[in-house]
Amino acid sequence: NAFPPIWQDTMSVLQDECPSTDFSVVKSIVESEYGKPIGDIFSSFDPENIGAASIGQVHRATLKDGSPVV
Repeated sequence: NAFPPIWQDTMSVLQDECPSTDFSVVKSIVESEYGKPIGDIFSSFDPENIGAASIGQVHRATLKDGSPVV
């Protein structure tokens, strides 16, 4: 193990493969953070996440200028 036991114990609660957050919640958070509807920011936003962990989850999306983002 690369980290001291105290760090391992502290970080053990941060797990991967956690349950996903419902897309309606994700959409609400994105819109709240950006202050505008999700459709004004992204031309597409995949409601299915590509990964979830205890501190967040990741979605594929495309910006209005065509740039792909995750």
